[in-house]
Amino acid sequence: QTIFTSIYSHVMTEVQEPKTKVQKTEMSEWVTIVGFGSLLSKRSALTTTPSIRAYQYVRVKGYQRLFAHPAAIFFERGPYPGIARPETKEIASLSTRPLEGGGFVACAYQIPRAEWEPLAEREEEFDFVEAEFELLESGVEALGRNVGWMCTRSTDEKLKTTSLWQRYEKYLGKEYGEVSVWGWAPDSGIRPCPVYCRHCVLAVQKEGVPEYVAKSFLEETFLADHTTTLAKYLEDNPHVMATEPPE
Repeated sequence: QTIFTSIYSHVMTEVQEPKTKVQKTEMSEWVTIVGFGSLLSKRSALTTTPSIRAYQYVRVKGYQRLFAHPAAIFFERGPYPGIARPETKEIASLSTRPLEGGGFVACAYQIPRAEWEPLAEREEEFDFVEAEFELLESGVEALGRNVGWMCTRSTDEKLKTTSLWQRYEKYLGKEYGEVSVWGWAPDSGIRPCPVYCRHCVLAVQKEGVPEYVAKSFLEETFLADHTTTLAKYLEDNPHVMATEPPE
């Protein structure tokens, strides 16, 4: 579980340079995070960042949540190809993209600045953006300006400057003859990694997670084609929820 929750916590707004954002965040003792995957379970969030406060559910507008890019770690969980299924392109992880009229239920919470910096470094495949959100719960602790850091899609050009790119070259080059993380087109056929997708679905079904959170995850999460909902995909592909992680 630590492998998953360390990777799939994400933050949104329009894309800016991550370093600029981190420098801005350093002025505050507490940093607000917007999560949209397995962090929708507070238990998962506590595994990733144990010092959280003011955990609550919110609605982010102007973004779409989708399975549209491969994750190198999927190829590394166990003997090659790990939990990835390269032959069927079931290698996709969660991200977000700006979309006018888009939106979904997310979680928002605060962590100490000391925990934010290592988290941002671990998520170097993404861009970090400041995402505005609406509160959905009453009687909860305020989160300042109702803005939090969220992971969103980056570019291959930026990723090539990080230590991650060599890992992607190793796996994607071997399987597909070319390497791209953020260039998979809507008609590329990339699909959710079954073990990871199941992990996220189970997270929103845990005790204490409101039903509307799970409903949003199923109906407001999309495949790379930007139109197929996760609910429809799971209905047509029952093997996903039957795929358990390796021991």
